[in-house]
Order: sequence, then structure tokens, then C-alpha cells
Amino acid sequence: MIIAILVLIIVILIVLGMKPFELNSDFSSNPVDSYKEAAIRITKIQTEEAELAELNPVCATQLLTHGEKVDNVIVFLHGFTSCPAQFAQLGKEFFEKGYNVFIPRTPRHGTKDRSGQPLKGLTAEELAEFANQSVDIALGLGARVIVVGLSGGGSMATWLSQVRSDVDLAVPIAPFLGIGFIPRIFNRPLTNLILLAPNIFQWWDPINKESNPNPTPYSYMRYPMHSLFENLRLGYVAEEEAKRRRPAAGAILMITNANDDAVNNEIIAEFEKVWLAYGEQFVLSHQFPKEYGLPHDLISPERPDGNIEVVYPKLHELIR
Repeated sequence: MIIAILVLIIVILIVLGMKPFELNSDFSSNPVDSYKEAAIRITKIQTEEAELAELNPVCATQLLTHGEKVDNVIVFLHGFTSCPAQFAQLGKEFFEKGYNVFIPRTPRHGTKDRSGQPLKGLTAEELAEFANQSVDIALGLGARVIVVGLSGGGSMATWLSQVRSDVDLAVPIAPFLGIGFIPRIFNRPLTNLILLAPNIFQWWDPINKESNPNPTPYSYMRYPMHSLFENLRLGYVAEEEAKRRRPAAGAILMITNANDDAVNNEIIAEFEKVWLAYGEQFVLSHQFPKEYGLPHDLISPERPDGNIEVVYPKLHELIR
């Protein structure tokens, strides 16, 4: 009986591991023609957000602009359950260096209700559409488009690497392409299994829950499992695209953190190998050493366990 159960489990894992990942929508770009049109689109987004009583004011879409199209625009895609405030300080630093800076709010994020309830129903298609539209807008803000994404935002940046040739540099930071504490071989079948199972909520800190000592003041304290794994599904879609064709972006800079146990660095490294097979000249990588002790969220300045004095200067150096 035990052997039969083990065989059944193995068969299920194999079947789920072979199930392909794909998006159920086709995405076409609709780039703006001018700085003026980009500003109009962003103003429309910000006006709509201002009418949302449930939105946390610090989590609104941000635009730091020099009033005209400049040489470089940088788009920051925040992490899953976070909001644009995560990149506000780093964005200001890039703005002071002459960049136009666009920090859009990911759908269903940034509400005053930090229970994570608004995330229910989030899909990979919704994330892809949001990322696509963010690039459309950025094209009016700068001649050279740089997209930087952390964690779930890194999944979006990875997908954009494959599909948008008008992205000059994609910078996934600790992209959510696999769960760190789960062996690489089990991540893919687990993703399909979770998305087939009933949707349940999970605390980021299951022990302390609302008393989590390391949250940022604007991020959600918990999340629906399906929404988390929809971010992962988008990453797997990007991986399958990468196996079929070379990335469309002009260059890719993959940034990881050796101390990160939230995402799976082994899976990220395997993804990099797929890209490198098309030519090493446009794929660069950097890993923050384990001895730095950096958390998964190495961007938010509010993190007591972070070290932006180390991280931010390195990001300026690498992206420049």
C-alpha cells in the first residue's frame, strides 16, 4: 500500500511538472508617441487612484519628471504585497541623476486594508497587462527605457525581457521564479498543484502574524496563495518563452542575494543559463554576498534588517 501511494504521488508530480504554463491572453503594445501623452496617461491613473477611498496615500503611482523626455527613464516595479513607496527613496536618487522615474502601482496593491484581501483574484494575465502598459507609458518619458523589478516585480521584469524589444535594460532583482526552501524539481509541479487547490490565505510571518517585526508600514501582512503563485506562473511563462526564442530586451542585468531564502537562486541561475545560450554579451549578473545578511526585500528603507547604504550605491553603479 505504501509503495502504491508513493508511486501515485510520483506520477502526480510528473504530470503536474509537465503541464505547460501559458497566458490566456495576447498582449499587444500601445506605446505613447510623446512625453505629453505619457504625462496624460499617468495623470489619468493618478486621478483614478485619488478617487479610491481605500487606497493608502503613500501607495499611489509616482512620477518624478524633469518636465520633458530625457535620455533615460527608469521604471520601478515593486514587490508582491508592497506598493510604490518601496522604491520612493531609490527613485528620488535616480531622479537627481537626471532620470525620469516612473513607479506604477501594481493592480490590487496599496490599500489601507493590509489583510491582503484585495489581492484575491490577481492573475498572471493581469500582471502581464500591467507591466506591458507601464512600458508603453515609459517610452514617452525617456529615450532609453530601464525596467527594474523586485521579487514579484522581478517576475514581471523577467517576462518583459522576453517580449519587449523597446526595453533597453531589464533588471530583475531577486525575481520570484521559484520558492527558496523548496527543491528546484518540486517548484513547477507545486505551482500547478496550488493553482488547482482551494485558495487560502497565508501570513508572511505565520508565528507573529500582525506582530511581524519586519514588515514595511504599507505592505500587506498576508496574501492569498493563488495570487502568490500567479506571480510564479508568469515567471514560468517567461522561462518557456526563453527556451523558444532569445530575449527581446536590449540587455538584462540579473541581481540576486546569496542570503535570500524566499526565492530560489538555483532556479534563477538555471534561467540565466537559458539566456546565456543566446550570447553572453547582453546578460550580466551580480549577487550580493551572503555575509551582507540582506533580507529578501533589500530595497525598502524601512526594513530594520536591510542595508540600503550598501545596496543603493551598487545598484547605481550596475545600472549606470
